[in-house]
Amino acid sequence: MARKPTVDVNKVMDMLLEGQSTQTVADFFGVSRQAIDLHRRKFIQSGQLVERRAPRRPGVLTGPAEAGIKGSLDVSLAKSLKAGVKGESTVSLDRLIELIIEAFDSLKQVPKLEAELEKYKRDYLKAVEKIDQLEQAVSKRNEQEARWRLVVPPEGGSHPS
Repeated sequence: MARKPTVDVNKVMDMLLEGQSTQTVADFFGVSRQAIDLHRRKFIQSGQLVERRAPRRPGVLTGPAEAGIKGSLDVSLAKSLKAGVKGESTVSLDRLIELIIEAFDSLKQVPKLEAELEKYKRDYLKAVEKIDQLEQAVSKRNEQEARWRLVVPPEGGSHPS
């Protein structure tokens, strides 16, 4: 039985950070492009790699000089992110955007949570009121029993008249 090829995940990360294509990395390890894409997506989701693919617009081409500048910026940004993974606290722009979106989604929940809190406060106050009523009823019952004991003689005894 043939053994499945394995890849060195750290080497894949380094090659992707250097700007090599997914197909180039796949050819290097002798695996499919889809296998490397799985690793790429995992790196992007964890913030270790910046998604550099932009939607393609028909008819818009960048010149070689612009592509070289953009490519070098992407590589330097990716290297700084890799350095952040090793110990510095660097977060990718995509992750920051995701965090901001999550924060706004959380803020949308505040009115609902406030309404729920008010409901719990009302329920709490009703419960406190009910407990007070029950305590008063128990107290009244104890007083009645105490008076009854004074009036009714104990078993086997005579009436105190």
